[in-house]
Amino acid sequence: MGKVIGIDLGTTNSVVSFMDRQEPAVVVNEEGSRVTPSVVSLTNPEERLVGEPAKRQLVLHADTTIHSVKRFMGKSFADAQEDIALVNYTVRETPNGGCGIVVGDQTFSPQEISAMILQKLKASAEDFIGEEVTDAVITVPAYFTDRQRQATRDAGLISGLNVLRIINEPTAAALTYLKSRRETCTVAVYDFGGGTFDVSILDVEQDIAHVRATRGNTALGGADVDWQLVEWLLEQFHQQHGLDVSDDKMVLQRLRDAAERAKIELSFSKETEINLPFLVSDTSGPKHLQVSISRTVFEGLIEDLVNETLEECQIALDEAGMQPSDVDEIILVGGSSRIPMAQKLVQELFGKGLNKTFNPDEVVAVGASIQSGILEGEIKSITLLDVTNFSLGIETEGRRFSKLIPKGTHIPTQRTQLVSTVTDNQTTVRIHVLQGEEALAKDNVSLGEFELQGVPPGARGSATIQVKFSIDSNGIVNVSAKETSSGVAKEITIKAPTSLNADQIETLRQEADGYKDDARSKRLLEDTQDELLGILSDTSKMATENAAILGPAALGDIEGTVNHFQLSVRNLTNSAEAESLRATIEDWIASLEVSLQ
Repeated sequence: MGKVIGIDLGTTNSVVSFMDRQEPAVVVNEEGSRVTPSVVSLTNPEERLVGEPAKRQLVLHADTTIHSVKRFMGKSFADAQEDIALVNYTVRETPNGGCGIVVGDQTFSPQEISAMILQKLKASAEDFIGEEVTDAVITVPAYFTDRQRQATRDAGLISGLNVLRIINEPTAAALTYLKSRRETCTVAVYDFGGGTFDVSILDVEQDIAHVRATRGNTALGGADVDWQLVEWLLEQFHQQHGLDVSDDKMVLQRLRDAAERAKIELSFSKETEINLPFLVSDTSGPKHLQVSISRTVFEGLIEDLVNETLEECQIALDEAGMQPSDVDEIILVGGSSRIPMAQKLVQELFGKGLNKTFNPDEVVAVGASIQSGILEGEIKSITLLDVTNFSLGIETEGRRFSKLIPKGTHIPTQRTQLVSTVTDNQTTVRIHVLQGEEALAKDNVSLGEFELQGVPPGARGSATIQVKFSIDSNGIVNVSAKETSSGVAKEITIKAPTSLNADQIETLRQEADGYKDDARSKRLLEDTQDELLGILSDTSKMATENAAILGPAALGDIEGTVNHFQLSVRNLTNSAEAESLRATIEDWIASLEVSLQ
């Protein structure tokens, strides 16, 4: 088995960490950064850009550069309408009701795009560590549903990673705290990320992290904060020029970039200026946007969003049966947790100072690598007790929701429920699996359904069917059903309608491997071309330095041969051609060196 890494697969940015001699270390990517933007550019069909190079394409190629894909993971098209409004690229409904990301004549699933990001992270880790990476622990928002967790695991499989564990982001942050502090206390993890919000309340007892309660919103994050600023900027531009530019994708992306920068600057400044020259142009000439915004105005724009996070914190406290004063420390996670207003209100809610000793961008990935160390046996002294974040159950007569595993149950776990037929001579029983807290089945998230066939016919209620639910350590659901008298049984892993089956995942994994091999071959060819061009340049320089020995005629022949070889090098198409040409060039240089002796 190769090296195991921990991955914080974020909405805006992603981070990789690994255990280095029992201590977590953050990977530095090829661009020299510890943070990789979760952005994929598919502008050029011949070249796929991921990370910072892709992010630089957002303004000029907004419709072919994919960001915030995490918000579409495991969601139906109907449930993703608010998320679609926040992006410039095209998202359409797929035949299975999911979200398809359209680039040119191709449609990609969110899992495929996420897999491209994971491949980049995997390659960065292998380059940084100097070892092959085969396995990973990947974090997800605590309030991700079973569908969204499965989608994340599928993305990992497509990227070529064996996903050892899916863990909640706040729980991962608590593991980082636990490893560094080892104090008995109660901790609140306030995780305000780029696209999601989570809060978890945990009891930490020296070497045990026990999750008491978790709340969250998978459609509330920094992107929503940015959008409030974008709408304000659109209004300012309309007031200045009388133009509505809300349908211009390039303009919107420039405004998003400006909003993100302003948000960051307002975290340490009372006021900032936004200056966007040549935003649009019409018959009267170019139109610019230049406006100042104060922190006070900014806070007024985002007050409702921040208050939503506080409401989730209060609900989590209520579910844990605790008062704010019962919490000893508050750990900040996610870039948006740096917003001064958020910090101030969180501090007021809990009535105590905030723990700012951890890097909000890295603490989750570090926790994921600690979890990988626990799984590998490298770390033996830390125990994690996580819980279910939603109740799990089935639809029963009257279209009611019957809970089998209540929210807050420790995982892994399993429960059994007896059900029966509802009509005479019924031979098939439909099991509809749901996740949520509402009394009516229709008000909860449908995870899927299956049928138990071959039930012995008889009077209504005569058959006894045992339905067993299990939730594994990843929070992923398995269900089995068995008719007790006949022994007829069926067991499945619940797969969402929008998920990928095993064959689709394998096909996509092979395609990803093929692209990775092609990219590696292209990179090796480019490296060889650079090397050969350097050798030829050195040879030309050597000939010039020995012009007196060679004479004008010989020197001219050498320069002509160098030019010929340079053209051949630039026209190389594969490694076999490159190695053949290398041999020819080396033989020629060897003969030239002999003539100079």
